[in-house]
Amino acid sequence: MQHRKRRSSFMEFRSNSLMNLPTRQKGFTLIEILLVLSILGGLLAIASLFYPWYRIKASETVSQEDLRKAYTAAVAFFIDFPQRVLTPADLEKYGFRSSPGIETRVVDGRLASLLLVSYSTMPGSRAFMIQRLGAGLLSGRDPYGPASGPGGSTGGYSGPGRSGGISGDSFAAPLIQAMDAAGWGRCNEKAKTALEEAFGIAQKYFSKDPGGSITKDILSDYGFLPSEEVNFLVINGTQSSLEMSAIFNIPGALNFSIDSSGIIREG
Repeated sequence: MQHRKRRSSFMEFRSNSLMNLPTRQKGFTLIEILLVLSILGGLLAIASLFYPWYRIKASETVSQEDLRKAYTAAVAFFIDFPQRVLTPADLEKYGFRSSPGIETRVVDGRLASLLLVSYSTMPGSRAFMIQRLGAGLLSGRDPYGPASGPGGSTGGYSGPGRSGGISGDSFAAPLIQAMDAAGWGRCNEKAKTALEEAFGIAQKYFSKDPGGSITKDILSDYGFLPSEEVNFLVINGTQSSLEMSAIFNIPGALNFSIDSSGIIREG
């Protein structure tokens, strides 16, 4: 009997103790959930604003690095062939390879007036350039004369060949800078030069065949060799309604056209 009373007292004490224990929180309140969601939403909004900017900056960094590599390949080329005009194919022969999403252009392939341009295909990215002017060009005279080929204009180099060598200061550390008005101007000038040359060759063709119609192949047969970096089109090839267009192959460059009057117009 006494044992039963003890057992009963123990069970009553245990029951009262459990009832007096603090209740545990079994979940989040609605306000807490909404607060967490609002914080997460704010962080996502901030990330969405800065993520495109980080992507653009990363692509521009790769573009500048490609430009340094292209310059290194150009230096190696000119050490071997100081009298020649650099082309994109020459850059590849000397080990240059563009990174994915990056384009590199040879605006001017002459040693004395080298201009390389690199840019990312990602919208909003800037284009960058490296230009190296020879001492003769800085004084107002190109010591190598006019150059022919995709990187130059007309004629050919008349300067010293490999035996002449290149002075050590010809290849200073490259100065990479964002494209400026002068750089854009040199790109646009390439397109206009291509139109002037094509127009002159077209007139030679029409003098022999006034009723004919020119094409890019016909112009090529007559000696027209535009820069590899210029997109050239013959829109209308007849003499009376001649129309050709050209644009340097880089985003932001201007499109130019020429008609039967020989006047070059923008757009």
